[in-house]
Amino acid sequence: MAVAERPTTWLEDITEVIGGFEPVALQCVLAELRRLALGNGRKSRAARVALELAEEFSRVPCGGARTDEEIMSAALTMNATVATADRDLARSLGSRKVRVVRLRSGRVALL
Repeated sequence: MAVAERPTTWLEDITEVIGGFEPVALQCVLAELRRLALGNGRKSRAARVALELAEEFSRVPCGGARTDEEIMSAALTMNATVATADRDLARSLGSRKVRVVRLRSGRVALL
């Protein structure tokens, strides 16, 4: 959603920062985006754009845990880098030595 709120060349930037990658989306994250997309505000518009961007991503199923826990589990299991704008999630991921990609001043940064 951050990419929709602050347009950037995110794909090229991420590739520059971490190298080649295969974008994946967790089913529970997509479900959360679908719920957000139902509204009318700025967040809803950003969620709809995020869903459009994720159309080309591979899908990964979730278990029954909270979305942030599913993200953590998938990142650790897949040894994946996570792109997020959620500060709390980024801190939690960082404390477990998971690489995190965030937008800083409209540019992609690896934390």
